[in-house]
Amino acid sequence: MFHKYASPRVLFPRTINEALEMTGVEPDAVFWAGGTHLSRITNRKVVIDLPKVVISLGNVEELARASRSEHSLDIGAMMTLDRLASIGKSTLPAGLYNAITRIGNHPLRCRATIGGHLALRDRLGDLRPLLQLLETKIETRFLRERRGRRKPVSAIRKFPIALLEEKPGLSKGELITRISIPTENWNIGVYEKVFPAADTGRILIFTALARIEKDVLIEWRMAFSDGRTGVLRDRELEVDMAGRPLPLSPRELESLDEAVDAMTAPWENRIYERETAKSLARGFLNRAGG
Repeated sequence: MFHKYASPRVLFPRTINEALEMTGVEPDAVFWAGGTHLSRITNRKVVIDLPKVVISLGNVEELARASRSEHSLDIGAMMTLDRLASIGKSTLPAGLYNAITRIGNHPLRCRATIGGHLALRDRLGDLRPLLQLLETKIETRFLRERRGRRKPVSAIRKFPIALLEEKPGLSKGELITRISIPTENWNIGVYEKVFPAADTGRILIFTALARIEKDVLIEWRMAFSDGRTGVLRDRELEVDMAGRPLPLSPRELESLDEAVDAMTAPWENRIYERETAKSLARGFLNRAGG
């Protein structure tokens, strides 16, 4: 059953600059990408939260392009998750294909865009932990006042994806235009999504990358997320364990458990999540050493 809602006024820019100029005229307008996050289920009813004015980005072709260079994969913010997955498992950075295909169902992935996924305000998109491990960078555009100018001008900001977690995050009227993922050569990339309870709003995301040569852990990265309170990562642990032969010794595994306990301290009362996190970390390094 659907709640009734009033239809918004929809604007259709054809370029990024047109979209930004519209925010200058309509400061309360909301950018519309796939629109998948504007609906939620409450008491078995579908509730659709629509603003009064929507700036639809579907006609902005420059936001739907992707290119690959020797150093990075550059993706327009309006590329859908399904199109991104279609680039191919062997072409996408390690673990990213599996992560994308674990999100929702196929119809949802055909609508949801990478930019909209990262711009969520009430939760972290499922891809955020892995993209942070991959050291993804974000490009945004926004209007900025310039002295002597009658109208604001378009400005560009580029920053590591981890800064999206910092407050206030994206400013009002700031538009994600592109993401850039370094194409480093990781041997192994893992993404796991666990539902600790019947409540699907409670999740545990584990993701890790490793570069292994002759059974030696040359470099690795690991992160956890509950989808709401940030990405948990210990860079000191990653540096400390780099260069160790695999498989790890029992004492090294105990040290790993202690480090994961410290990482997941913010989940103080979530025993299942904390124990599962240790099991996932051990399992990843055991498989990497196999």
